[in-house]
Amino acid sequence: MEKMKPVKTNKTTKTSTPQNGEVTSTPKTTIVEAKIDVGFGNNLFLRGQGAAGLSWDRGIPLNCVDGKTWQWSGKADDKLKFKLLLNDKVWAKGEDLVAAPGQKVQVAPAF
Repeated sequence: MEKMKPVKTNKTTKTSTPQNGEVTSTPKTTIVEAKIDVGFGNNLFLRGQGAAGLSWDRGIPLNCVDGKTWQWSGKADDKLKFKLLLNDKVWAKGEDLVAAPGQKVQVAPAF
C-alpha cells in the first residue's frame, strides 16, 4: 500500500484530495468595502459574478457600516468580478473590479 503525501495548501485557497483523486477548493470569505458618502436615503449595490447570489442583472445591497463605509462579504472559490451601483441603477465609473477568494478589497467609487 502506497503512503499518501500531505496535501499542500496556500493562504488563498485550501485544497484537499478526496479518494477519487479530484482536487477540491474550500470557498473563502471575500469582502468588498466601499468608502463613499452616497447621501441620505441612497444605497450601494453590488453586481457581478464569482460568488453565490451575484448576478449582472440584479444587485445585492451592501451593508452601511457608517456614513462613509459600505460593506459586502460572501463566499467565493474563484475570482470575483464586480461593479458597484448607486441605488442599483447608476453604475460606478471605470472598469469592472476583481477580488481573489479570501481577499478584502477597499474601493472609492465615483458615479
